Amino acid sequence: MLPVGFSLYWLAPEYLYVLMVFFLPFSATAIVNIGSPDSASGVQASMLFGSLWMLKELPALGRKSLHPYWRDLRTPVRQLNLFTLVVIMSLFMPLWINGHVVIESADLGDSGSAPLQFAGTHITQTIYLIYGVLLAILVALKNSELSQLIRSIKIFLISAIFVSLWGVLQLLCWSFNIDYPAYLFNTSSTESSQGYTQVIQEAGLKRISSVATEPSMFAQSMLIAAVIALFALLSPQPLISKTWDRLAVGIIIGGLLISTSTTAYIGLVGVLALYGLGLIYLRIRRGQYLLFLLLFVGLLFYAYSGFTPAQDLFESMIIGKGESYSALARLNSVLLARDYFLQYPILGLGWGSVTSSDLVFKLLSNTGLAGLLVFSLFVATASVRLWRASRTAPSIAADKKLWPVCLLAALVMLIFTNLAGGFAFTYGHLWFVFGLAMCVPTLNYTATNASNGLEDLYPQTGVVG
Repeated sequence: MLPVGFSLYWLAPEYLYVLMVFFLPFSATAIVNIGSPDSASGVQASMLFGSLWMLKELPALGRKSLHPYWRDLRTPVRQLNLFTLVVIMSLFMPLWINGHVVIESADLGDSGSAPLQFAGTHITQTIYLIYGVLLAILVALKNSELSQLIRSIKIFLISAIFVSLWGVLQLLCWSFNIDYPAYLFNTSSTESSQGYTQVIQEAGLKRISSVATEPSMFAQSMLIAAVIALFALLSPQPLISKTWDRLAVGIIIGGLLISTSTTAYIGLVGVLALYGLGLIYLRIRRGQYLLFLLLFVGLLFYAYSGFTPAQDLFESMIIGKGESYSALARLNSVLLARDYFLQYPILGLGWGSVTSSDLVFKLLSNTGLAGLLVFSLFVATASVRLWRASRTAPSIAADKKLWPVCLLAALVMLIFTNLAGGFAFTYGHLWFVFGLAMCVPTLNYTATNASNGLEDLYPQTGVVG
């Protein structure tokens, strides 16, 4: 990937963006591992292609005032920049505290602790964040045209299909006692990236992480893809083809079902609920969608009642999750982060100082009230802009309503998974969704790309409204 990336930088830089988007879910694919074997850190493939692409795009960012859609993007961009400024300001806290606060290990089996000192971790974590913010801004600028937005979503959906099928391959390798080819895509040496080795001892089942660091991160990116795939079915213009758009829904949902991730199962309920609300809001009345939802729920109930492994999995991952070791460790990390925040409520202990398995106390403990308020303002602004875009669009403009509703649902799902599973700021899919959410309200709908209306989605049923 290294020679491919640098060759494309000089010969065909337009393909760097394509590879960056495609490799977003490949969080366990490292192009290089930095550090000792005990504390290695893998550089993700998506970050390689994304960094090279941004190097090409950054000179244009300096002339952002010439961009025709910059004025409409200024508010969320300024909020992201302000959040970055708060993060940088928070880095003075470890220098000021200088060892007077002891950071306890969140691992219940590890009683270790260490005084807080400014370290290289603070720098690397800040670099991850700055990269993500720049990525979101450049993605927003690039996708201000409807044709480019469709292209970006299509690439991400194709990637999700491959990643889900690779998860099926992982399951088949375990089922037939075949060596799983981890050397292809699970190349990160980071301990937290070895999700493909996890097994649920109580149920005797293999956990599926595919090309992601762990099953929950596989679930996060595939839940976003599931939202997009479902709403893509409503578009009169297929993303891939009508057949593959439908197959994508089944393949991605199938990958989520075999992932053995609590995030996947609870998230699927949220995805279907958001999709149902989207159908109601778009006023698309079609019996096949209700039939699909009923059949899907019925299939899950049949699988649970008829198969003992499904019952064991449900009891282990849903019912017994709250009493599991991992859940208690996550709760302990949140409680410790809460205590650190109460000690330093304005700027926290500094970005990269505290690990917390949620979004709110992760921000509060590391950046204080200042960081949480600015980040919340950005999310609220992005959500309101998407809502207004769908409300102000003409009732007959299909894409002008469809994509704002789709990205609003994707943004809601993203925030939900981060609230429950931690702030995934080191993963590119989060900033990709942020970028699309910022640009959709400013989309340029040309006459050749705009569809005739929602009634053209299914002319035989029409739209009530």
